[in-house]
Amino acid sequence: PQARVKEDGPYDIGGDDPLSSITKDSAERFNYNAEKLWRLWSSKSDAALKMNFYEQQALAFRGMMGDGESIVICRSSQNKSRPLPLCLEVCEIDRLSTPPGEMSNPKIRNGVEFDTEGVPIRYYILKKHPGSTVITGKDINDYEQVDAFASNGNRKVLHLYDILRPGQSRGYTPFAAGLKDIQDLDRYLEAEIVGARIAACLAAFVKSPADYSMYSSLSSNNTAQKIREFEPGMIEYLQPGEEVNVFSSNRPNNAFSNFIRQMMMNIANAVDIPYEVFANDWANLNYSNARTVLLQAYLAFRIYQLYMINHFCIPIWENFITDGLISGKIEAPGFDRRRDDYLRCAWIPPGWAWVDPVKEATGKQLEVENLFETLSDICASKGKDFEETIEARAMEMKKIKEMEKKYGVKLQPEKAPPPIAGDDKGKGKDKEETEDAE
Repeated sequence: PQARVKEDGPYDIGGDDPLSSITKDSAERFNYNAEKLWRLWSSKSDAALKMNFYEQQALAFRGMMGDGESIVICRSSQNKSRPLPLCLEVCEIDRLSTPPGEMSNPKIRNGVEFDTEGVPIRYYILKKHPGSTVITGKDINDYEQVDAFASNGNRKVLHLYDILRPGQSRGYTPFAAGLKDIQDLDRYLEAEIVGARIAACLAAFVKSPADYSMYSSLSSNNTAQKIREFEPGMIEYLQPGEEVNVFSSNRPNNAFSNFIRQMMMNIANAVDIPYEVFANDWANLNYSNARTVLLQAYLAFRIYQLYMINHFCIPIWENFITDGLISGKIEAPGFDRRRDDYLRCAWIPPGWAWVDPVKEATGKQLEVENLFETLSDICASKGKDFEETIEARAMEMKKIKEMEKKYGVKLQPEKAPPPIAGDDKGKGKDKEETEDAE
């Protein structure tokens, strides 16, 4: 994350008040201290000190995808080794349920209590997972009531789920639409594997006449036991009239791959992800096809990223800044009057690599030159901070010049001037030949 506090402009309310005005120096100092404190806190954000902030973020998102919802509680720790008392607990969603004594309460729905306006005000969390131990009568009623908001207005409970219907109080997994296909695919794969195993065993049947007695067969070993299986190099003699039919299962099926592909496509469509990305199947794709598939996948991923930023990252940042001010590790003059200004932040999601970096870089360069995009946008699309990037680049250029002067060498070759439009002399072609070729 990046703190985005800026100095007051001519129309900012509070700019004339010296106690609440934000100068350029105070804004830069706040941003620097906030980001520095975040780097320290994010490594110890877990209430159990097992994960860092970004691992907790991934865990919460996996729960939202697998279970349909995830719940995170902002707690206060007494552990002095933490930079701030604030810590996060990612709870198993099965612990969110209505206490048995509150089943008739119309304000509580599936463990969430709402006010008259439909705003969640309290969550009921079972202290023990319902499947972790033998549930006793005491465990069933051992609930913790957690307020949805703290006294300062910050969110204390983050309930993450995709709202698809008005008044929806709980979530369900996006895989729900493809559960039947997943089950059918699992059963089909099991049947195909069993068929292939049977075929690999070379199963055989002995066919005898109708009036033939199985106990009179000569196909027995020295102890008069019937032969019921084959072994390598085995030779047996049959009774006159007996025939051996070798069973062939013809597995895997010739249409096995196409059938599996179609079933995987159905499941991928259910979660709104292209099949090639979902199944990691990139066979028979050229550059254009692969780029189209990735763009479609990136669109779905960006929606999830924006959701996590708005409903997970920003509320936690607000709690983090508030705790930093209370602990005295961050200074924000006039925070009570300029709360929104001090809570401004930007979250840069990870960047994505392209199929052809050269073509993409050329396209980005043209967009910047034509003022369609900024360098900050380009860095953000690659998961980088613009200010950190140019500062690191400036340090590199300074170091290169120092080394060139010290050793008398040229580390950066001079770039050739760009070709003049319509000038094809360097290519051995005149203008008419070029136009004919085009």
